[in-house]
Amino acid sequence: MSGIAPPAGRHPVVEKIQRGALKSVIATAILSQIALALTVATAQTSPPARLESPDLGVVCNRQRAICYDRHGANFGLTEEFLGHAAAERLIASLRGTKSSHSAKMTFSPVDGFECVLGTGPCRLQLQPDAALTAVVFEPTSRPFGQKPEMRAILCGEWDWQRTRYKNGPETRPHEPEHYVLRFEPDGFLNAKVDCNSAGGKYQFEGSQITFKLTNSTLMSCQPGSLADAFQRDLAAATAYSMISGRLFLALKKDAGTMEFHRPAAQVTPGS
Repeated sequence: MSGIAPPAGRHPVVEKIQRGALKSVIATAILSQIALALTVATAQTSPPARLESPDLGVVCNRQRAICYDRHGANFGLTEEFLGHAAAERLIASLRGTKSSHSAKMTFSPVDGFECVLGTGPCRLQLQPDAALTAVVFEPTSRPFGQKPEMRAILCGEWDWQRTRYKNGPETRPHEPEHYVLRFEPDGFLNAKVDCNSAGGKYQFEGSQITFKLTNSTLMSCQPGSLADAFQRDLAAATAYSMISGRLFLALKKDAGTMEFHRPAAQVTPGS
């Protein structure tokens, strides 16, 4: 008994393959559209070149060593994200130009842009700039569980100043810039350990923090290096705090505290 052959080009197996291919094409197109939309959205809410946004409603100009919010240059935010030295420099400059600043209704976080104090918008050459206005005046919600201090820690680098021990003399590097931490947003840690570079991971949990250095270069540093002490103390850190723009790491069993400062900002003349 012979069966009835399906119409040409309509074989069930062929149809199934064609449907699967069509679904794959549609899915790829949808993913491409989503990726494009995310790229456009990110571009629309990213600050202009020479500015970065380390927190909601905040932009920082590292060339000037100043951070701004909707009310203009901000001493507290500058200290938090760029360090105490930058904040002291800002407050001194504000004292010196107090009379001229009081009458201004706009501020300029970067050359070419002007933002209306308090309300916005920001403009580039007199034309409204949606991206900078959104970053400064229309901040989105912070991710659940993320503390403001966490965002401050993730901004820039930290130089080790000293470790104060509860029972013993403090350890202080002669060159703090040889002992540096940089926290990446994805949980990875980059470190400078005297003459070596190291990498690893960190993890926040409330006010607690843990570190694990997993790899390092193996150069022999100069006599007197504090590389071993730095790594030992870092491995013993259990909690963090931010005070006056400085980072403090408490060691386990209340053994002591590591202190970090941000590198002194180098202000570009005329910026």
